[in-house]
Amino acid sequence: MAAPPAPAPPRSWFDLLIDGLALAAAALVVLLTLLILCDIAARYLRLFTLTWALEASEYMLYAITFLGAPWVLREEGHIAIELVVERLPPRLRAALRRLTDLFGAAVCALLFGYAWAVAWRSFDSGVMVRKSFEFPEWYAFVPMPPVLLILFGVYLRWLARPPRRDPTARRDRI
Repeated sequence: MAAPPAPAPPRSWFDLLIDGLALAAAALVVLLTLLILCDIAARYLRLFTLTWALEASEYMLYAITFLGAPWVLREEGHIAIELVVERLPPRLRAALRRLTDLFGAAVCALLFGYAWAVAWRSFDSGVMVRKSFEFPEWYAFVPMPPVLLILFGVYLRWLARPPRRDPTARRDRI
């Protein structure tokens, strides 16, 4: 009889945060689906029109993208074309992986600074969005800096780990 699987390592607060953001993104996908279904059914049956549904859908898609990004990065669920990389010698492949992690961290840090500046300028200017909904413009920019900081943190965790012997294998869960 096979031995029972080893218990999963305890999740850190960082992992729990990423999981929570992914769960919020998933809930928004369900809500978005229900909203579109309700809007289509109401129009088809000529009951009512949800004039705000399109705008709400736009904001939900935006939120889903930012809330889900850290989980996708951590799970390496993004698209990767490794046609050239898989043919490289293991040492070079490992070095290239570290280099791309460093580049990813640098891009996230740069975007964090830019997103923070844009959000602050919007907050400082007091510009309002006036469409179906009315709210201060900076509300739309609030998710960007913290999510970019989390993405930066995922890259830093990868960089802090010692290089693996088999660079072709997926990273262990972080």
